[in-house]
Amino acid sequence: MPVAAQQTDLSRRNFLITSAAAFTSLHTLVSFGQNGKEKVDPAAPRGRQRNLLVRSCTAEKLAKSLIPSTSYRPFPTVTDRKSWESISPATRVSLVTAGEKYLGFKWPEMPAAVFLEYARNGNRTDYERLRGARMAALQALAFAECIEAKGRFVDDVVNGIWATCEESFWGVPAHLYIQKADLGLPDPRDPIVDLFAAQTSALLATVVYLLGTSLDEVSPLIRDRVYIECERRIFDPLLKQNFMWMGLPGGKARHDLPWIEVPEGEVQPVNNWDAWICWNWLTTVLFVDQDEDRRGKSVQKIFVCLDKFINSYPDDGGCEEGPGYWNVAAGAMFDALELLHSATNGAVDIYGEPLITEMALYMNRVHVGGNYYLNPGDASPIIHLDVDKIFRFGTRLKNPDLLSLAISSMPADYLPSALPAIFAEANLRRQPHAKPRLLRDTWLPDSHVMAARCKAESTDGLYLACIAADNGKSHSHNDTGNFWVYSNGRPVLIDLGQETYQKKSFGAHRYEIPSTQSPFHNLPTIAGVDQGVGPQFRATDLAYSADDRHAELRMELRNSYPNSAKIKTWTRTVGLERARNAITIEDVYILTGATNDVTLNLMTACTITKGAGQLRLANSDGSSCAVITFDPAVLSANMETIYLDNEELVQNWGSAVYRIRFKSLRSETSGSLKLLITGT
Repeated sequence: MPVAAQQTDLSRRNFLITSAAAFTSLHTLVSFGQNGKEKVDPAAPRGRQRNLLVRSCTAEKLAKSLIPSTSYRPFPTVTDRKSWESISPATRVSLVTAGEKYLGFKWPEMPAAVFLEYARNGNRTDYERLRGARMAALQALAFAECIEAKGRFVDDVVNGIWATCEESFWGVPAHLYIQKADLGLPDPRDPIVDLFAAQTSALLATVVYLLGTSLDEVSPLIRDRVYIECERRIFDPLLKQNFMWMGLPGGKARHDLPWIEVPEGEVQPVNNWDAWICWNWLTTVLFVDQDEDRRGKSVQKIFVCLDKFINSYPDDGGCEEGPGYWNVAAGAMFDALELLHSATNGAVDIYGEPLITEMALYMNRVHVGGNYYLNPGDASPIIHLDVDKIFRFGTRLKNPDLLSLAISSMPADYLPSALPAIFAEANLRRQPHAKPRLLRDTWLPDSHVMAARCKAESTDGLYLACIAADNGKSHSHNDTGNFWVYSNGRPVLIDLGQETYQKKSFGAHRYEIPSTQSPFHNLPTIAGVDQGVGPQFRATDLAYSADDRHAELRMELRNSYPNSAKIKTWTRTVGLERARNAITIEDVYILTGATNDVTLNLMTACTITKGAGQLRLANSDGSSCAVITFDPAVLSANMETIYLDNEELVQNWGSAVYRIRFKSLRSETSGSLKLLITGT
């Protein structure tokens, strides 16, 4: 079957008193139970209550070190002509050319009927495209004016600012479930802050910061308008309320993690929303908030919220949302930490904490080669790195692995497109050529991810990776025990990964989407039963080993399936033999009752030729990539063509992929199913 696209305000005085009292109750550190063990924070059930930011900078220290808004200049403004004129000629031309495309720009209307499409039919794309076009135009015009500084782009910038300020809601329709009225149209009496409301405010704040008084030449009301809108949409709501993404009590229940039943008002688990919003919230606060008392309180609350995000990470730094979200998870945290560092003259500095380095290095550890990365959950197999962010993170940490990854990933036509990147480009281009580290072995003991290749620093031969975690992660698929195989740097056995999002993607019907289900991963279907949804469905009894000859991960998958699967034990072992360039997959099982319905599913984008006890897999160009050998007395092999029409899946895999279904020929309560994969 096809994997298809499914389709009443407080006064200022009372506000500050209320928010200060609420903040006092939030400013807590690690708590311990009667047995002396650290309590689990419901905001970060997989991590630890480290609270690195709150510990590193007290309220008193912050008050002394926070640079006033009138003095804070982390980036050159339009009046700093020397800095803008020092940018490389190619980048200057590129930024001006990009801005010229929007001279006389007709700002797209954002009709209520388009906004309502998400509530009516699940379409989130039409409105988001309109919003994205506006955002892109405003940024391009502002950067072009900063380069040229002749006033040629100012009127169009003002048009963009004014149009944005006139929007009823800065976020997107899919996130309106946060408001009291739920999905539909935005309620102006209930200003909620989602990812994109924060992103919009950060862009407006950046434009006002960069162009400053040049906007006043058109009208002094322009900057005032931005301030007023940020105050009512961002500053006041974020101090007055605790939203569900903050990891603090009082938020609405989450809709995007359908297996979690945390009552409304109680602490919800955090994900990348926390870091992404904190970064943009902080940008807005530091760049445009003129109320220094509120500015300080906002930074303090950001400490608490961002700590919740950092707390959610295991010690190995693994990103549970996968590498596709790293840029707006650990990467967003980094940009927030950079702002905090610069706004306090270095008084806020947690870069020496080992966890921060582990979070940064995650992308190195899941790098297959070239633009290919492991893609558990909602992640794409092909990732075009934000080389600037990786480079600046590596520079701050003085980490050569991060630096080499950034330098080697820089495309020939690289041009910076974000403010920090514009002023880091010269340093990036001065770096000598580097090759990325291709680690021979990776083991993330807390995230339960392993990867191994035949030899270090090379994509030659086979590459094996496996995830043995649970099915309750943020952006999770039912993929416990799933594995990947690459040959000479190209995909052989795959995870379909992220689809273009639809209404079903975040809600009770998420796991009706085939690509989220275990039978569309490299996993068994047992007694006709597939894996369950939620953190209780997990791999256990993990045993990992690696040396010069081999790498292996063994796991128990019994608890990954509902009881109806009749599993007493199901032990999966995946292993790479380096010298032989071979991978073994073995499932040894005991069931509580006999069944003739045991199937091993394998997903591939390769073409398949069937032989006696063998399947030969070939790349799209016809070149052979691997052979799968099996015992035809134990297993029969059948192939299904799965046609793709979801935009992102087609972009990554083409119009079709294939599912190989190895069906057990025996009806027994115990057995062993084994596949040998050899490279060619």
